[in-house]
Amino acid sequence: MDIVVNNIKIHYEILGEGKPIILLNPNSVNTNSMNFIAHKLAKDFKVYNVDRRCCGKSERNCDLTYEESAKDIYELIQKLNLDKPMILGSSGGASVALHLAINYPDCISKLVLCSGVARMEKIEMPKYAVIMNKLPWYPGKKNIVKFENLNNTAKEITPEQLSKITVPTLVINGGKKDIVPIEEAKYIADSISNSQLLLLENEGHFSYLINCKCYDKLKDFLNK
Repeated sequence: MDIVVNNIKIHYEILGEGKPIILLNPNSVNTNSMNFIAHKLAKDFKVYNVDRRCCGKSERNCDLTYEESAKDIYELIQKLNLDKPMILGSSGGASVALHLAINYPDCISKLVLCSGVARMEKIEMPKYAVIMNKLPWYPGKKNIVKFENLNNTAKEITPEQLSKITVPTLVINGGKKDIVPIEEAKYIADSISNSQLLLLENEGHFSYLINCKCYDKLKDFLNK
């Protein structure tokens, strides 16, 4: 399905029934990257699997910032008449989710941040590029320039900004193999008062959303 929000086209897919949860994909990939966790969640929730701007079937010929991407999701929530959906963002999608929770706090009920980043300088960019090229849903090098620029120009999200987030928040990190350092996950969790941190062993930046090994704890958090 397609919808026009914030003057651009956003593509999304719906699975399951129940309380609504919106999935926000990592940088440069599309809804396929979230299919494993989407189908798992669809057994218990109504899942809105969204292609962020410049991803998948959504508009690509547009400016790309985390702030504008958050505005896209806010307007999508309004246009679809969703009653305070839960948000799960992975990697760059988690950065979008942070901006959404900070700038539009009344539109969501819960927040799940999977290997999210508030301070882009904490990421080793060469290592990040290697990971991106290994993803089977990677759309090609022509799109990575825009996303490299996104991360190079993204402003730090400060503890003061993070402290504005009041909804229950689950921060997940893949442990030592994650390209997002554990210290970044702790920085985010420590700055959000109503949060909990889930550190996974022997996982990576995205593997736990493919094998769904965190699902039981994720489901418990979403159902509380």
